[in-house]
Amino acid sequence: MLIIFDPVVRRGLGALMRLAGVRAVPWIAVAVVLMLLQTALSTIPVVAMIPLMSLISGGGVDAGVVGVLAGWLGTTDPRVVIPLFALCIAVLFIVCSGLSVLLVWWQGGRSARLGVAANTAMLQAYAAEPYASHRRRSDAEILRNVGGTAIVGAALTGVLTVYTSALTLIAICAVLLIASPLVTLFTIVLFGGTMALTQRRLQPAQRRAGEASTEANLRSWSFLLPLVHGFREVRLSATRRRLLSEYEASQARMLGSNRLLATLGTIPAAVSQVIFALALAGVSAIMFSTGSAARTIAMLGLFGAAAMRALPTMNLMTQSIGGVRASEASMEILAAAVEDLSRADAHVEEPVVAEPLRGDIRLSGVEFSYPDAAAPVVSGIDLVIREHRTTAFVGSSGAGKSTIIDLVLGLLAPTRGAITCGGVPILDDPARWYAGLGVVPQDAFLLNDTVQANIAFGLPEDEIDPVRVRRALSLARLDDVVAELPDGVHTVIGERGSRLSGGQRQRLGLARALYREPRVLVLDEATSALDNDTEAQIAASLASLHGEMTIIIVAHRLSTVRDADTLVFLSGGRVRGEGSFAQVRAVVPEFARMVELGELGAERTVTAEEHAAPGAESS
Repeated sequence: MLIIFDPVVRRGLGALMRLAGVRAVPWIAVAVVLMLLQTALSTIPVVAMIPLMSLISGGGVDAGVVGVLAGWLGTTDPRVVIPLFALCIAVLFIVCSGLSVLLVWWQGGRSARLGVAANTAMLQAYAAEPYASHRRRSDAEILRNVGGTAIVGAALTGVLTVYTSALTLIAICAVLLIASPLVTLFTIVLFGGTMALTQRRLQPAQRRAGEASTEANLRSWSFLLPLVHGFREVRLSATRRRLLSEYEASQARMLGSNRLLATLGTIPAAVSQVIFALALAGVSAIMFSTGSAARTIAMLGLFGAAAMRALPTMNLMTQSIGGVRASEASMEILAAAVEDLSRADAHVEEPVVAEPLRGDIRLSGVEFSYPDAAAPVVSGIDLVIREHRTTAFVGSSGAGKSTIIDLVLGLLAPTRGAITCGGVPILDDPARWYAGLGVVPQDAFLLNDTVQANIAFGLPEDEIDPVRVRRALSLARLDDVVAELPDGVHTVIGERGSRLSGGQRQRLGLARALYREPRVLVLDEATSALDNDTEAQIAASLASLHGEMTIIIVAHRLSTVRDADTLVFLSGGRVRGEGSFAQVRAVVPEFARMVELGELGAERTVTAEEHAAPGAESS
């Protein structure tokens, strides 16, 4: 009954309402009004049974509601009045039940809308959190937490059901107290004491089962995702059986916990049926010992009518309490997640200033450390990336290239120092900075959608510019490939671009970046899957853009970085050399050795067939 005062429940439901952007007091006030209406609709038919039972036991027909009905019928004959009055009560039961269902539907709609808003807000919070925070999270954690809002939303419905049911039971008991105080008190003590004891014994088991179900759900996601997203690796490493076995075991634990919860939820109903039989015997004994047979029969009829309302209501209340208890683990997770996400500044997609940043990109005394790292990943970085020039970053694995790129992109904030473009700090208005960027990662994220939709990523179909799509395809040397596809740019490329070769997927990523017509184009190992001929064609395309945009390249292949205006060599998180390819090779022995050993790709030939997916066109 006092479940709302449980700190876990209050914290969880409070987090749900904050997520949904709902003001708690007005929302709850409307809920209370709806609960009172439902209570009235459940109680009115029971109240109407009192004069009917009085009639049956030989009461007069010339007073109250019965008198009104008798006057309307023009007779006081009980054989006429009683059946018609009973019919009126039956109609009242039907009307009140129908209205009650409508109120439940309305209340359920309010709770559902709140749940949808909270679910969307949770996903929005994860999508808008800082990149550094996002890197620390697992997919399984995010999927569980976003899905957990639905569980907490259901718990909110459960809490409302508990209090609506409780109010209904209190109202029914108040009516019965007026009719027969001693019998009602006996029934309240018997039912109330038994149900309270039952809930007290069930509560720890329901909480443990809910926690076990939540934990098993997280483990299920952690084994399902590799099977879906790591299909090739799973197939080639022969780990499918182990992952499936772990997934099956996690699902079995989750379903076993849910089965236990369902079973525990039926216990109160079973107990209430037994108690009802005992209560009926006790009520009969009390009434026959304290009143006439006629009155006893009438009162038993009233208590029977009340039981028709009270027993289902009591069972629904106890089941709802069990559901809320089982959801407490999800409530704790949700509250902790909302608190964690609220600490960070959310990314805003709309720039404060519409005009894109222009000018040289300058890194001044830049240092970056991850929160849990003992030493900086990069430090002492002082660089100028010239506007409309090509700058290449090279270095061995762990040199800090990816971190530098993430800093330049504005995804990470320097621990020390500053990054500016045209003298303006890029993090003063991140959305303004992002608006001028085009990024080509090594493994572009591709949708199971058309070529055109992947190039104009995130735009609705009616906003896609076909002229820009064709230009991007041409610059990425994909126009011939697309021309051979069954439906051209409207061909669906499959999940993660499965119908394309590795090189074609990389070029599609390049076309996506070029579609944005960026001022700064960043290629992060974006040519690693290309054959030599295609790479030469892409290099020619990039050369044609020289002077139009700033190009930043991260690569290991010698051919990719040889013609850059400026080459920056990184080692140990610091800049060890800067200048033309020949200059850096001459002054940095480590770079010279890398070139000689071919670590940058040297003179090997990569054919399109090496990277082509089964059935994909070679390129």
